[in-house]
Amino acid sequence: YKFQVTVGFADSMTINNSATTTVVVGSQDLMASISGGVEQTVAIGADAELDGSESYDPDDNDAEGAMAYTWTVAHVLDDGGREDLSTALLDNATQPVLAFTPTTAAGWASGATYEFTLTVSHGARSAAYSVLVSVSSDQYMPRATVTEFDE
Repeated sequence: YKFQVTVGFADSMTINNSATTTVVVGSQDLMASISGGVEQTVAIGADAELDGSESYDPDDNDAEGAMAYTWTVAHVLDDGGREDLSTALLDNATQPVLAFTPTTAAGWASGATYEFTLTVSHGARSAAYSVLVSVSSDQYMPRATVTEFDE
């Protein structure tokens, strides 16, 4: 945006001065989010879900098209390294909500920790958010769902 201001005497605008300035409005960063906290636990063989649908673009710029979602997962190794297992998520790795069932047949291990990363992109901008999910051998562990939270 370009603005020009002219200041002069009220009774005679022949004595005046002008100034021009340019204001550049930039895009804000995207906000990637996964509901449920940064550390979660799921039982081996149980259906699990990670919800990234609360991710958003603060600019709400429809001209950039729809927001895109990409999920990846890595096995967190004992030495802190990561082993990519994203091929286990091929079915819905581009949806806002990631549903998966960790089974040993699919390469998941009980007692292991996995890092799930959601990357959202909108136009040329992108943002990522990660959570750690532990897979438990306890198939009967209780589950709780918080639907509303009021501070």
